[in-house]
Amino acid sequence: MSRDKLGACGVAGFVLAATLLRATNVDITAILPFEHNSVGPASLLPDEVLVSRAEDVIRARECTATGGGPAPPPPVLLTVATLTGHVIRAYGWYGASIANGPARKAGYDQVIADAGSSWGDPFECSIMRRDDFNLIASRTDREDVCQTNDKESVNTSRGHMFPAAFLIRATGLDRHGMAAPPAERIPFVHMDVAGSAEDGVEPGLGLCGITGSPVCTLAGAFLDL
Repeated sequence: MSRDKLGACGVAGFVLAATLLRATNVDITAILPFEHNSVGPASLLPDEVLVSRAEDVIRARECTATGGGPAPPPPVLLTVATLTGHVIRAYGWYGASIANGPARKAGYDQVIADAGSSWGDPFECSIMRRDDFNLIASRTDREDVCQTNDKESVNTSRGHMFPAAFLIRATGLDRHGMAAPPAERIPFVHMDVAGSAEDGVEPGLGLCGITGSPVCTLAGAFLDL
């Protein structure tokens, strides 16, 4: 699973780029959730139930000051992950951005797409629908939200969109969408880089090359280049 940290690596690369370019137009807070998966006392077991912080607050949301005014645009919350095989099935070796209502209204998904095209790291804009929230809804009295179904993402309709719905629901960001008062809305964009973070060359028994995506896209979108 050594390549499954490329989303966090891309965020670290973006922070490094902002530092090297001495960017003064952005205020970046980056949280990189690494986990060591070896078996041991601190390891997770398959039958453990994890309770999210949605009923209280999540750390990233704590760090996000809501705006709502037209100028400057409100701060944006991003997640970046090598999340699904479905994004490769849908778009080939390109990334996808999935924005919530406030982020779409502020145009962040289009900003990301335009920057990616300009800097050679294209991203497709995917749109969440109510179907995605229906898929992750609870079906028993044993959970509040479902992370996935019993199929691989490549065999699931909208297989790279519904994880964004899960992130929104599990973190409590559903209380900060378009139905919230303007001052409480939080623009959120999930970026699935499972395709774009690697070069897509058929590796045989080896591994694909690493592209550095989405460093260029994030730099082009949010730094004053």
